[in-house]
Amino acid sequence: MDVPPTPVAPAEKAPKKKANAAHKEGIFSPIVVAAGAVLGPEQLNKVRAKVISIHSDLIKSFVGTSDSAFGQTVLQQLFKYVDADKSGYIDKEELAVALSLLGFKWLKEKQVNAIFERADVNGDGMISLEEFMDEAPRTLKTNLVKLAKNNGGDMGLLV
Repeated sequence: MDVPPTPVAPAEKAPKKKANAAHKEGIFSPIVVAAGAVLGPEQLNKVRAKVISIHSDLIKSFVGTSDSAFGQTVLQQLFKYVDADKSGYIDKEELAVALSLLGFKWLKEKQVNAIFERADVNGDGMISLEEFMDEAPRTLKTNLVKLAKNNGGDMGLLV
């Protein structure tokens, strides 16, 4: 007499980790997923950390050129562009518009005001070219790194 096989309970799957909400699907997601399958999650994270570090250093090096003749010229041109009313000074509204146009959408009024107050060394309520050239590298360095991180997330590099 044939005895039917004893039923075996299906193996339990490990609970799936929830994806970080900041880690969106994007154009590069398939490549990142494939790299993760080949390298494994630990090695993928090491590679990703190294790439982010190199990119952040590149941004900092770029902003570090602000003391060179080329960097000074770029900052002067940026000042002329931001000074929408051509007064020779930048007011808070012009600064807020410029920071938004640069893609720094996370900066709220409070942060823009803090940047303005830090730049307006003489407290006259306007940022002169000299004040702008002193403050712009600091603001750019901090926010370009954050912009790169946000863009990397939007493109699916962090899935």
